[in-house]
Amino acid sequence: LKELKLPDQESRDRILAEALAILQRCVAPDVESGSKTGLAVGYVQSGKTMSFTIVTALARDNGYPIVIVIGGISIPLFTQSEERLEKDLRLKVRPDRKWKYLSNPGIAQKQSIESSLTEWKDPKVPFSEKQTVLITVMKNHTHLNNLNKLLEKLNLNQVPVLVIDDEADQAGLNAGVNKGQQTTTYRRLIKMRSLLKNHSFLQYTATPQAPLL
Repeated sequence: LKELKLPDQESRDRILAEALAILQRCVAPDVESGSKTGLAVGYVQSGKTMSFTIVTALARDNGYPIVIVIGGISIPLFTQSEERLEKDLRLKVRPDRKWKYLSNPGIAQKQSIESSLTEWKDPKVPFSEKQTVLITVMKNHTHLNNLNKLLEKLNLNQVPVLVIDDEADQAGLNAGVNKGQQTTTYRRLIKMRSLLKNHSFLQYTATPQAPLL
């Protein structure tokens, strides 16, 4: 919140309260299994990225070992989301070990993630030294498939995961439903959710008509 340089204390209190209300509706990180889907609605250019950045930071504070942010459907949109997360969470400049940041990961990152999950399960490791794995992945069936292959190799039992779908009205919905089919990206997202035993799937959008209808 300090890094965001909000104009006044009232703005800071409001956006924090909104982010807390969102996270409180997610599956608690201390339960063995469960899933929830949430829809966060905001006007265009209303601070949706700021909102899910704060929710991401709150997830870290509340003991979520993994946060997955599904970014844009194009390289410019995806890069824009990545740069905001990097700047606001100070991923490249902060001196502590709060985050392990992975962009469009695949099987090669398996050992790196496993080492972080091992620390989360070890009561001897102080909370301040445990790293939350922050994954950004483009909303593209190839990148999502690579991520799913990685998740399949991990032991995710009793590992709470927060998934944030940015611009949820784009590409992730099943546009083939009227033909009795599933679009490839939608199928990859459903597969991802099936691999996460304890997760919440937060959809952020300015056009909620698509996810709702």
